[in-house]
Amino acid sequence: MSKRLREVASREANQLWNDLVSDKPLLPFLVPVFLLAWGIERWIVPLSNWVPLVVCVWATIEYGKHQRKQAVEELNNKWKRHFLCTQPTTPIEPCEWLNKLLMYVWPNFLEPKLSKKMLSLVQKRIKEKRPKPIQSVEVQDFTLGTAPPILGLQKTYWSTEGGQQVLHMGFEWDTNEMSLLLAAKLGVPFKGKVARIIINSIHIKGDIRLTPILDGQGLLYSFECTPEVRLGIAFGSGNQTLPATELPVVSSWLEKLLIETLNRTLVEPRRKCFSLPPVDYKKHAVGGTLSVTIVKARNLTRVTSGSKSSLGEKRSFSSGTNHQTGSGSYGVRGAFVELTLDELIRKSKASEENGMSPTWNETIEMAFHGNSGTLHLNLYGRGSNHMKVDFLGTCQVKMKYVDDDSTTFWAVGPKSGVIAERAEYVGQEVTMTVPVEGTAGEVIVRLTMKEWLFHDSSKPLASDTSMEHQNTLGSWPVLPSRTGRKLKVIVLEGRNLAPKDRTGKSDPYLRIQYGKILEARSEQNGSERSVPERTGSERVSVS
Repeated sequence: MSKRLREVASREANQLWNDLVSDKPLLPFLVPVFLLAWGIERWIVPLSNWVPLVVCVWATIEYGKHQRKQAVEELNNKWKRHFLCTQPTTPIEPCEWLNKLLMYVWPNFLEPKLSKKMLSLVQKRIKEKRPKPIQSVEVQDFTLGTAPPILGLQKTYWSTEGGQQVLHMGFEWDTNEMSLLLAAKLGVPFKGKVARIIINSIHIKGDIRLTPILDGQGLLYSFECTPEVRLGIAFGSGNQTLPATELPVVSSWLEKLLIETLNRTLVEPRRKCFSLPPVDYKKHAVGGTLSVTIVKARNLTRVTSGSKSSLGEKRSFSSGTNHQTGSGSYGVRGAFVELTLDELIRKSKASEENGMSPTWNETIEMAFHGNSGTLHLNLYGRGSNHMKVDFLGTCQVKMKYVDDDSTTFWAVGPKSGVIAERAEYVGQEVTMTVPVEGTAGEVIVRLTMKEWLFHDSSKPLASDTSMEHQNTLGSWPVLPSRTGRKLKVIVLEGRNLAPKDRTGKSDPYLRIQYGKILEARSEQNGSERSVPERTGSERVSVS
């Protein structure tokens, strides 16, 4: 009986095992593992030490996985940065996010700043180029409106030109919310009338390009070609509105003036510079003194007949002479350089060397107004009979004061590239090799900013750096540069003043002018013989 029971139990146990194996295929492998674990816990490692060991092994494995993942992500980011910096072009893509941002920062931040900065530029340009029917013109109101320009809506991409990275971006500004009010005193046939010229809309469409320079310390910006320009103009006189047909010349004059200004300053290869200094000393430069050393020129040739400088008409230094229409690449004789900075013109001595590479090594100092300027270098050579002047070419170098007391110089390089240099402090010399426009020639010049003049008569902090730099080299220290002057004028007396008015009863007065600063002192008692003592103190911002 017992034997039969054992057989039945064995058969049922076998059946149960087979069912468990069919349901759990891994069960035969777990039994040895369990037995192994029990043996280890029984005779080798107690269970209380085994569990922390397993946790430590698991944590080590997970930490290794995390470290490998971070290393892979870091390598991927480095590769992306390397690819972004080295790839010559990027895909064309729109730039909606930038325009969305401009909509918020334009009305209360960018528009007031740009309007204030452009007001003086517009006033100066309009006064210089006013037409004959207008005796005088004055800007009374200037706002750009609340609608910002649209940037890169159709295309935005990077390209490589001449080894330099260039950002190309579409530009479109179409607004009827701007307001530019001009008060114009009219001439014949409206002599004596003062008309209001209101520009209430503007349309500018083109492609702009941005070029980083000096390792990101500045951006050069310009239009790739002349943009489309349209202005909406209304006219008025007092409270009465005049039709535009009564002043047809004004509308075309303003559009032509805007296009001409853009072509001269912001259309390739003419570029403006937007500085990105690391610090800002909050100083406003109003003038400066530049030292130009003309070293030498290379590969000069005479310009053929009919060719023109991109800067305008060629100048002549002998009356009634024409520029010789030479051809070929033969050398020149008696070459000299005409330097123009603002309205100041200087001429170098004639080179004693004859050939295509004359040498001067002459230093000329030139003063200018404002915080920027353009130095024009016009090259000429003597003709065979020493009475004619041959035009050899022209080039230009632009400069700008930067808010960290440095100076940026830039020019058009070979193949419309960029040449840029930075003087970190006043007195530091930079050397530039500037190509002559339209030819294979080039001019080597050394530029030194001798002095910056500031509105508050402050001194450039960088001059101290210049002194330290010179002292570390063991040479004589550089004296601090003057940056502002005060001129005190005391009017003591006037004698034998002849009346210039019709009645002879008008009070005499004195006008004192220094540069662009004008001071008037009037007389009170109607005396023709003397002017009482008056004193005036005026800060002078010109050299």
